[in-house]
Amino acid sequence: MFLLYVNDMQQASNSAILLYADDSCLIYQHKNVKEIEQQLKEDFGKLCDWFIDNKLSIHMGEDKTKVILFASKYKSNDNNILDISYKGKEVKQYSSVSYLGCILDESMSGDMMALQVIKKINDRLKFLYRKKDLLSLRLRRLLCNAIIQPHFDYACSSWYTNLKQKFKKKLQVCQNKCIRFCLQKGNLFHIGFKEFEQINWINVDDRVKQVILCSIFKFFDKTCPKYMSEMFSIANVLNINTRSSTLRLVQPKRKTNAGLNSLSYVGPSYWNKLSGFLKQSDNLNTFKHNLKKNFLQGYKTLNGPLFRY
Repeated sequence: MFLLYVNDMQQASNSAILLYADDSCLIYQHKNVKEIEQQLKEDFGKLCDWFIDNKLSIHMGEDKTKVILFASKYKSNDNNILDISYKGKEVKQYSSVSYLGCILDESMSGDMMALQVIKKINDRLKFLYRKKDLLSLRLRRLLCNAIIQPHFDYACSSWYTNLKQKFKKKLQVCQNKCIRFCLQKGNLFHIGFKEFEQINWINVDDRVKQVILCSIFKFFDKTCPKYMSEMFSIANVLNINTRSSTLRLVQPKRKTNAGLNSLSYVGPSYWNKLSGFLKQSDNLNTFKHNLKKNFLQGYKTLNGPLFRY
């Protein structure tokens, strides 16, 4: 009923609005900061008036209503201050915000999100270690999958690919700790192919690839969300009749590092390198398991460099 009640909020603004239950996000994009400020101030005022007309209230506290300016690092500077207010109440600007469980910083680097994930994983692993004597191997693995793996996975396609290598390494260290906990190994025990095979996991980098590739499989299966169906497009392959050759995506042109690390770029890059056998899996579950098996097979020849943390 609440969703129905606020469904026409979009009509009160000229800018885009993201709605998720009672978490609303007003978005405007422009190269000129002053243009962004002017448009957001105008639309925010219209939204506040809409709330009043519909007998709703907006929480103007710093912990609820915030403003942030996203820009590439070379365009960001201390002078980019947005003056957004309504009837004398100013909306404070932040360098990072939390939205739907994700921490978004000004340059969308993903670094702060990675730090949060690392902290949560270490906290939960400490808790599990206190109960280790009561848990079998099966239960240790089950609990890690239930209360730790979701933190690795949550929205990973939006923040992991843009991370610096040092943060990716720290996340792999966390996963190695989890494997040592499950297999009851010492802190200095080397994690290699045999350990990943025994616990039936793949490393963090490949896990993210698996999440992204499963999303693209759903794109071809026409079961993905609308925003993702608009992100990818199928490539036209001429003079080739095999079905696997038609399951290719257009590789978009990107110039910046952020563009090269975006889902719209890395998704087609990962997908187009897959074999026809994997692409033609009967269903999503089969595709997911075949992909994991393919990654594990590849570890046999790389038994070391990826896991020595």
